[in-house]
Amino acid sequence: MFMIQRCIFCFSLIGFLSCNVKDDDQVNFKEFELKIEESKISNDKIGFFQKPDKSQLVSDSLIVSVGGFSGISIYNLNNGEQIDFVNTLSDPKRSLIFSTFDASEFPDIYLLESKRKMIYVYNFEEKEFTQTFRLGLDESTSIPLFGGKFKKYRDNFYIELNAVETSLLDPEYYRKSGEFMGVFDTEGKQIKRVIRYPKQMTHPEGHFIPNNYYSFDIYEDRLYICFPFEKEIRVYDINEDFEKYESIPLPLKGYMTLDLIEIPEKFNPQLIPIEQRQISARVSNLIVESGKLYLFFAINDNKQNEFYRVFCSLYQLDLEEVKWNVQKNHIDLYEFGEFIGVSGEKLVYLDASLKNKDNKFINLAVMK
Repeated sequence: MFMIQRCIFCFSLIGFLSCNVKDDDQVNFKEFELKIEESKISNDKIGFFQKPDKSQLVSDSLIVSVGGFSGISIYNLNNGEQIDFVNTLSDPKRSLIFSTFDASEFPDIYLLESKRKMIYVYNFEEKEFTQTFRLGLDESTSIPLFGGKFKKYRDNFYIELNAVETSLLDPEYYRKSGEFMGVFDTEGKQIKRVIRYPKQMTHPEGHFIPNNYYSFDIYEDRLYICFPFEKEIRVYDINEDFEKYESIPLPLKGYMTLDLIEIPEKFNPQLIPIEQRQISARVSNLIVESGKLYLFFAINDNKQNEFYRVFCSLYQLDLEEVKWNVQKNHIDLYEFGEFIGVSGEKLVYLDASLKNKDNKFINLAVMK
């Protein structure tokens, strides 16, 4: 029975990939508005942090990297209680500032560290580090210092890589990165490198503000990755050679421009103040869970940069029924917070920036 359902799903998705596009490449979709049904104040009774760098929801546990990736804070989704706090920077054994983390196999949390090219495994139940892996990288390859993409899936690690000593501000950064995603086994040995950045980034016609515009996730042996300006989701079969991929076109909304915004000359953060920066839309999160794909966009307010506002919008794709649901209107990112996952029928947002509120909140929302 499972195999029959799996085949039906595959045929449906293939049909969508090739046929479900209408006039001007516009994709059919339904609209929804978000409504917060429950809001919980999250406390910091064990350890305080100023602003989350990355957040991930696994079952009823919320894992947050804090303070420039210098620690991990864990919360119970049901009551907002802080149930663990690990200050990795003050750990006398490691003094660890990590690059990013993945908690897909919670209670194991995998911390990726750039300087030593290591993966550390922290076990929540044992309250200690249980394993370390040294990654087999050559001298020309490094790991982004902060915020690179990282995923543990089955027996492999999928890690964003770059060229050593190449700044993100280098106009050649994306081209020099080559195949930017490394696949490693659980011993840290590199199996292969896959996926290149889009030509809009490796061979741009003009200049743009560099950023980590994409996100990816892996679900049922398929890697879903989205660069918003491609206006599609690439779908790779991880058991094949990554030379080919299927495309899922994105619905387009008038309130959000997905194209890379060109600037007159090479970006220099010292010469272009924040209030004058024209920043393109980015995929802040991509999550595939229980047959549904979620795209969470962050959209800079480029018309009123002086207010430092960021808007956000959520897209949902039902992979079995092949139907899009799109947020009707974008909202202020600091109204609901960052979308971090799904709990039952509820969409989970973490509002922990403390930018315009005195408390941190876990918001549970529904589509209306």
